[in-house]
Amino acid sequence: MPTEAFSALQRLPDLAADESLIVELVFDAPRPPQDLAAALTALLPEAAPLVTPAFEAEADRFFFVTFPGIPADGQEPRVFAFARALKEALGASDANPVLRDSLYGAAAVGDGTAESLSLCETKRTDIRPFGWVHPVIRTPQAWTLSRGQGATVAVIDTGHSTHQELWDVIRNAGQKNYVEGGTDASDRFVTGFMKHPGHGTLVCSVIASRGTADASGETGGHGAITGAAPEAKVLPIRAIKSVVNFNQTTIGPAIAHAVAQGADVIAMALGGPTRVAATEKALRDAVAAGVVICCAAGNCWPWVVFPAAYAPQGICTAVAALTQSLTPWGKTGSGPAVTLSAPGENVWGAAKNAVSDPDNGIRAAQGTTLATSLTAGCAALWVARHGGRAALKAKADAAGTTVQAMFVHCATHGMVKPPVWNGSGALGAGVLDAERLLNAALPTAATGHEAVTPPVAAGVQSTDMVLQEHLAANAPQALDDYGPDLADYAPEMLWLSYRHGARARAAEAGATTEAILKPDPASPGLSARLAARPALSGHLGVF
Repeated sequence: MPTEAFSALQRLPDLAADESLIVELVFDAPRPPQDLAAALTALLPEAAPLVTPAFEAEADRFFFVTFPGIPADGQEPRVFAFARALKEALGASDANPVLRDSLYGAAAVGDGTAESLSLCETKRTDIRPFGWVHPVIRTPQAWTLSRGQGATVAVIDTGHSTHQELWDVIRNAGQKNYVEGGTDASDRFVTGFMKHPGHGTLVCSVIASRGTADASGETGGHGAITGAAPEAKVLPIRAIKSVVNFNQTTIGPAIAHAVAQGADVIAMALGGPTRVAATEKALRDAVAAGVVICCAAGNCWPWVVFPAAYAPQGICTAVAALTQSLTPWGKTGSGPAVTLSAPGENVWGAAKNAVSDPDNGIRAAQGTTLATSLTAGCAALWVARHGGRAALKAKADAAGTTVQAMFVHCATHGMVKPPVWNGSGALGAGVLDAERLLNAALPTAATGHEAVTPPVAAGVQSTDMVLQEHLAANAPQALDDYGPDLADYAPEMLWLSYRHGARARAAEAGATTEAILKPDPASPGLSARLAARPALSGHLGVF
């Protein structure tokens, strides 16, 4: 019963509003938010729940329900049990706790210390010249065909800042701030525990900093570096305070806003192990509107994180990170969901992490953030070469495909994996090549990369479906233990799978901190059902 499950939750009256428990409820048919609020109040009169439709509609199928004063961190088993009880009592088709997400793996969210965060890094090297990456991805050759003029890349991140690398880059019209509210997407440089200000500025610069680069990687122009699409515009959308600690309640609305504002490409160098159906819905709508979407595979997670994990569904591009020598970056997310890879270690970008930092700082950064930003910039080159989003959508419609599928086809068709991968399929089809992308002929028929609408009333996959696809790709032996009786436990098992895998990866890297390696407990109901399923329980770390 929801009342019993709610009573079991710990309460902290002084808990900040943005730290309180949020549960996403999905319904097969639209309903007014006030109707859901009334049902919740009747069910849990002492809870004072706050109901927010995911897409600001008068009637919606996707809702975020906040329970003030109830923390999610540290009591996840009870949170998952509570969400299951809500799903049954309210007749929802899905109920997903919206937990803390991170672009970084469990090592980084274990205790938030510098020690744990360092486990998601490799040795930093200031590789010169500043534009060394351009000859690798062949942007100088691509620039003879397109430099991105007329294309807009929406960057859903922490926002932007004043910086010389962003001179003439930022589009002011259409900005939105989902954190503090309003239309100013400037990074507020929120500091403190588990914060990462300045990330959006880095992404914007790697995408579109003005300038040139020659065949040896020497840069010239307004600043010290040059972006992949040096004549594209960037529309910043401030949706998160940090890529180390955030939740996905703003991601779906931010995607929808980017589409409405005419973005040609959406870049999301963020993610985590939490499946939120509203994000999938927004991705599907964006692809249907003709947008190209580039997402980060993740850092230190063993598998591709969400939203990049939706790439096999044809609704985004998942990008993994490589070193200068095209070997896998030591901390990159990888696996069958990866579309392609791009350099992501020691790639130069703008560095501004506080208001007091200078406006000309740069640094050699690392992570799938950089690989994603380079790919999004190349996507802008491709869109501009073919006349923009509307022109591409018309061609895609005539061919019975989507612009997203056309982009993936042009980027990967006939692509050969570098020999240093030893035939591995965990890093996608190959290495980003801007010249190859722009020279590829547009497909005139379906490509095999198209999005397929799930056969469920809500219009998105159920979390049960998402979990089964995850297990099939990453732990097929565990899928053999799975059955329909576990469907309601899918959100909990998906979270446990990522967490256990990331701890195992941290242990392989030499991490021994108890806070990092301590297993996550399962709810009693799930533990009981896993008792006779050794392969699945072992994969989830439930013993």
